[in-house]
Amino acid sequence: MARAGIKRGPVPVTAVEVEEGVKVSLCVDCARHPSLTRLIEAKSVAGTCAFCCREDAPVRDPEDAEPMIMLIRALIRFYWAEYDYNSHWGGGPVLDLFEDKANPVVEPPVANTYLDEFDEMLQWPPYPERDEGVAIYAGFDADGVRLINFAISRTEPRGIRVLRQRLLIEDFDDVAPALEALIDPFLGDIEFVLPAGGLWHRARIGIEAEYKRIQGWESDLLRKPLTGIAIGAPPAAVAGVGRLNRAGVPVLYLASKPYTALAEIRPHPGHHVSIGGFETLTDVRMADFDPDIALFSANDSRLDLFEIIQSLDRLMSAPVTPDDKAGYLLTQLLAEVLVRRGIDGVRYRSSVSDGINICIFDPARAAFVDGHSEVRYVESVSYEAPLAPSLTMPGPDDYLLEH
Repeated sequence: MARAGIKRGPVPVTAVEVEEGVKVSLCVDCARHPSLTRLIEAKSVAGTCAFCCREDAPVRDPEDAEPMIMLIRALIRFYWAEYDYNSHWGGGPVLDLFEDKANPVVEPPVANTYLDEFDEMLQWPPYPERDEGVAIYAGFDADGVRLINFAISRTEPRGIRVLRQRLLIEDFDDVAPALEALIDPFLGDIEFVLPAGGLWHRARIGIEAEYKRIQGWESDLLRKPLTGIAIGAPPAAVAGVGRLNRAGVPVLYLASKPYTALAEIRPHPGHHVSIGGFETLTDVRMADFDPDIALFSANDSRLDLFEIIQSLDRLMSAPVTPDDKAGYLLTQLLAEVLVRRGIDGVRYRSSVSDGINICIFDPARAAFVDGHSEVRYVESVSYEAPLAPSLTMPGPDDYLLEH
């Protein structure tokens, strides 16, 4: 959306010269986000880092700073809402975001020697054309109303919200064309081939049997895990509803780590959980719904696509409550649309572990393998729920934010 009253144009992001003629940039060592690290390493030279102030640091080439600046802007848009960094919405300066020791983008600056120069690089141009750069400020609409950007990591795009609501009252076949149109612009960007032979893990509550081992005066209770077809994908006749499958449609959900597989089935304290290993038998054409943000950080149009991808990823990875029918319906339809496009499965984040999950639409593409089975006993489950600022009745200074 164009910002009314703001002249937008292709003003290039270039290095800013400080008084001594030094051109500043950002070094590999000060980059925290892996995408940012990779981008700097791809074209680094010895130079001056604005954050650690070293003069011989491996920095992104100051003569080609625009991709780095646009990626940093995209990361700001991903992690923070505009009210965190726009004074008109009660926020502080943008660079104050990086003073936080827990920020996921860059190391906090050790001095402010070059921060003014880096801030100018980060802020200019403030409103590039949508297909020429990323804007961190939303600006105004045609009527002069101030707009606001919400954090991409916590925002549901309107297109996703509309489809979720339609699926509550319409059939899959009626909604499928709209979902296909939504994913078409980025499907080619997120396709990849998962090679045959990879080891993955699957968990299921329960065990096959218990044994009492008696040795002299000592005894142990041993449990045999579920193996083979008992821990594999259920047959069609008993396949239940899942995030990416309707009832009666068997698929194979796997995880990159045993603990991730266990956590994804959300067992209760007192449960014994069987874990088994699975190996992909063929190359699997996958869609990755947690791609590198750098692939979409060139401009606002691309970042809008990343927002849709991230929203779908959250729907697949976040716990879905029994009363949230729309959450299941949209991801189930997504799987069916992907199958029509020749996609064999999806990769998505885990919301309960640092591992990743995959769903293979044809379970025959992977098989159980010996040597990786075990039983885990769930002693306890914990939740982190820090107190969040809240109100019971909005006052005259409280403004309703429309996501």
